[in-house]
Amino acid sequence: MSQGSIEQQYHQQLDALMMMIEDCIDELPQDVDVDGANGQLTLTFPDGSQIVISRQPVQQEIWVAAKSGGFHLREQQDQWFCAVTQERLSALLNRVVSEQSGAPVEVFTLIDA
Repeated sequence: MSQGSIEQQYHQQLDALMMMIEDCIDELPQDVDVDGANGQLTLTFPDGSQIVISRQPVQQEIWVAAKSGGFHLREQQDQWFCAVTQERLSALLNRVVSEQSGAPVEVFTLIDA
């Protein structure tokens, strides 16, 4: 597979993933604003804090920036996984959104399906 087709596949996969994340955010009981631009999603909470989910095509990673830190995820066996925290993307998003919203969140399980 050529580098161009690998990058195209990555972008198609991430486009679908970002749409699923947006759908999950719509299920949140809290009022969270979502802005999607330039290959990233910015979640803004009522207190003004943000979580940024961005694609990193050169590294073939997803980066998540939250109050609790920055996380780099790589695809492993069809799952996005953070080696540092040992969390899949769904668990990481549930955790950081719960931390920043102040309420337990379990809506991101759809992105692991």
